[in-house]
Amino acid sequence: MKKYLKHSLLLLAIGIFYCCSNDDSKQEESETQPVKQATLSLKLASDFKVSRYNVVTVDPEVLIENGDKELARYKWTVKVTGSDGVVKDSVIGDTKTLQFIAPQAADYAVELTVTLDKLVKQASTKVKVSETGKTYTSKAVSLIDYLPAPSYNNDNLEFNTKPEVMAQIQSDLIEGNDIGLGTFGGFIVTAFDHTVINVHGKRDFTVLMNENSGSLKFSPVSIHVAYDANKNGIADENEWYEIAGSEHHKSTTVKNYEVTYNKPNPSKPAVTGTKDWQFDKEYLKWTDNKNTSNFITKTKKWRRYNYYPQWLGESYTLKGTKIYLPVKDVSDGEGTTFNVGTFEWGYGGIKDPSIDISWAVDNNGKKVHLPGIDFVKVYVSTFVEAGATDLVTSHFKQAEDLNFAKSK
Repeated sequence: MKKYLKHSLLLLAIGIFYCCSNDDSKQEESETQPVKQATLSLKLASDFKVSRYNVVTVDPEVLIENGDKELARYKWTVKVTGSDGVVKDSVIGDTKTLQFIAPQAADYAVELTVTLDKLVKQASTKVKVSETGKTYTSKAVSLIDYLPAPSYNNDNLEFNTKPEVMAQIQSDLIEGNDIGLGTFGGFIVTAFDHTVINVHGKRDFTVLMNENSGSLKFSPVSIHVAYDANKNGIADENEWYEIAGSEHHKSTTVKNYEVTYNKPNPSKPAVTGTKDWQFDKEYLKWTDNKNTSNFITKTKKWRRYNYYPQWLGESYTLKGTKIYLPVKDVSDGEGTTFNVGTFEWGYGGIKDPSIDISWAVDNNGKKVHLPGIDFVKVYVSTFVEAGATDLVTSHFKQAEDLNFAKSK
């Protein structure tokens, strides 16, 4: 028995020793290594050169070790003199790479501040902006393209070819005349003679349309913009971006919508409706890419007009984002008087038609950063009839650089 007890105690002692040794090794293994402190270094070339209204890329060398690069914050500032004569810092960017562009020829003192948690590093450079010898204007008066959707206003363009129409619209654009766009998809593309600068934290340009007057009701319009990145003087297909306004993400907004308009048969008898104003309720047939087909009604008031652009063939298709526009009949169902709604921000033909270039998004709805824009496309993104008052259409007036006056 004693021999058995001694043997048991020996085994117990060995077990205790082993467990303690094992725990000690675990403790040694679990000892945390000292955390390495994050480091931040910053280098920036001493100077850059560019001409006014042109872009120069200022790309700093930022080295971050033992830190999360995604958490780094960037702030670019430039020294400006206010109207009171006081020199102060004005923020011009918040991304790692700065696309510097300026409206005036001068030497600009630019500073970059990089912040990573408690680490702050600064670097400065100078950008020399030279003259171009050109004279600029605030408005986009160069016509690039134009194609209206159906509307009674098209009867004002009694031409047989598109070049004739383009010549007339270019003249209207210079003279400041209203330019009819019609209903859904009708558009105009214009170009500035300079790059409209995407000023940090401010709205950059405005799109003016005609305003509601009496029984005439007009639609807000959507806007696309393009920056001529390759400087070929052309708004290339991959350079276009949509301004995502207040209606962009609503469930009632339809992306990639298409409507095909068919030329009316002038010899077809009019199909009158139940209302006196319905001169021909099967006047102009249309189909869309959502398996819907219907007719645009010709109203009694405009019965002698051609709604379809006469220089086009038997049909044509217009595309874009379709936005719901609230329209209410306030004539007890007679279809003679309507209230037409509007949009909050990010469109032309609304109470505040000023646009921030920073609202631009790509085809996937992702925000893009543009240093500025050279081209503007304005198109009707609603598809609405308002009874006797006819189609809810829109007329383009002008696109203008909001910051131009400050840059003279």
